[in-house]
Parts: sequence; C-alpha cells; structure tokens
Amino acid sequence: EVAGYHVEAILIEELAQIDHEYYCSIALDASGRQFFIIASKEGGIDIEEVSKTNPEAIIKESFTLSEGLSEDLAMKVSKQLGFTGELLDSAISLFKKLWEITKSVEAQLVELNPLVLTPSGLVAVDGKMILDDDTAFRQPIVQELQNKKLTQLEKLAKEAGFSFVELSGEIGILANGAGLTMALLDVLSELGLNPANFLDVGGGASKERVYKALELLFKMTPKAVLVNIFGGITRCDVVAEAIIQALEDFKDTPPMIIRLTGTNDKEGISLLNNAGITAFQNVLDTVQKVKEVVGG
Repeated sequence: EVAGYHVEAILIEELAQIDHEYYCSIALDASGRQFFIIASKEGGIDIEEVSKTNPEAIIKESFTLSEGLSEDLAMKVSKQLGFTGELLDSAISLFKKLWEITKSVEAQLVELNPLVLTPSGLVAVDGKMILDDDTAFRQPIVQELQNKKLTQLEKLAKEAGFSFVELSGEIGILANGAGLTMALLDVLSELGLNPANFLDVGGGASKERVYKALELLFKMTPKAVLVNIFGGITRCDVVAEAIIQALEDFKDTPPMIIRLTGTNDKEGISLLNNAGITAFQNVLDTVQKVKEVVGG
C-alpha cells in the first residue's frame, strides 16, 4: 500500500529531455455530429485554462466521421504548431494515429498532454482517453479495462444487470431508482452510518430480481440490510414476497430493515408482518431503526 491505497501496478518511464511541450487531441462533439482536432503550442498545462487565458493559442479544426482526418488537415494543424521537415512528417503521422485510436475504440477523447519535443524527436510522455460506456458492449478492450476495476461482487452484479458499487461500510443497501438510492446514502451518512454498497434494483423489479439482489447483498455479510422501496411500477407486495423467500432460503442472514411505500405497500407490509418481519413506511423511522441495529 502507498498512503493507504492498494497499488495494483507500477508504471516506470524513461526520463525525457524536454525542449518544448505541446498539446494535441481528437475529441468527439456528439451534439454537432463531428470531431475536433485540437492542438496548442502551450502543452503540459490544463488546456481549459489556456482556452480562457490565451484562446488564440488554441488550434481547433473540425471534421466528420465520413470525412475522417485527412492528410491535408493533419498537415495544416502540424504546420500551425510550427513543425517543418522531419518533425512535420512525424506530427502528421502522430495525428493520424490518434484518429485511428479514436475510431478503433470509439473514444470520446484521445489526448496527448504533453507531446514533447526532445533532441531525438516528438515523444508522447502523457496521454489519456475518455471511453464511451454505451459502446463498451462491442469493444472487448473496453470491457476488459472496465472489468479490471470491478470487485468480484461488482462483476456478479454486472452479469445480473444491477447498478451496483461496492463501498467500505457495513450496511447493505437495496433500493429502486438511482436518485432514491443516492438520497438514502446521504441520509445514512448524515447519521454517521456507512453503507456497504450502492444497489439500484431498477423500476418494475420482479420477485426473481429482488431475490437475486438480496442474494448478492448476503454475500457481503453486512451487519444489516436496508431495503428502501418506493412503489411506482414496482409492486411492494412482490418485493415483500422476494424478501420472505430469501429469508427462508438463506441461513444466518443479517438483520433486515425494510421500508415499503407506494403501490401495494399495505399488502406488502401485511405479508411481512404475517411472516414476523417489521416494515416501515417513513424513511427516517427506517434509518433510525438501522442505527439501533448496528449501534451507530
């Protein structure tokens, strides 16, 4: 560990003798259905700051996907950066490679900052990409990178189609709707309680889906599981049936604190009460009960 963070890899790079720093990138403008090639002689610093303090230092040219980045456009930008001779050829080649990378992974941004001039030529000493989550399903390399960042439980949740993030707390969370789930996490934090996860089971969740979500949470062995359902297209009685079934099927489950409100909430609460399970309708009563259970 370094400063409390787990280190998975170490990047070792050769020290570059820098004569000058440049900025260059290719960025997608989705609303305009075009791409921009962006460059500047002022590299190594935040390009957003350059655009504010010295906008004339920014070179910006557009092109469409069907046009692609032409040799002429790459040459135009390279010449504006002041490159001539062999450096001009290198810069043109570099911009064309940036475009090939952008296309191949369907990136929203491919950036070199800085691209540096050394005694031996142009060297990209730092770079970044912004990838498009919506295209990940057809990009194996993007899927691989995403999966490397996931915990084992996050991988299982992804396979099941859940929006799930594993956190460092002790209270398992199951809610429906990203906004409701985030609001619940905020309320818990205000009370000094630490959630173990973010899990949005989604709208209109079936009994099987809620059951699968609970199975996932039980694998975390939290001190308690908090279920917070606002029934719109999600039926509270269906959620209750899933909870009862899960508690029957799994042994040594943590304490369950449940809030049901909305569609069929009375039926759902009645089902839970008949099974000896207490449920709430008010979120503050619910989280106060969580605090009692976990001793926060």
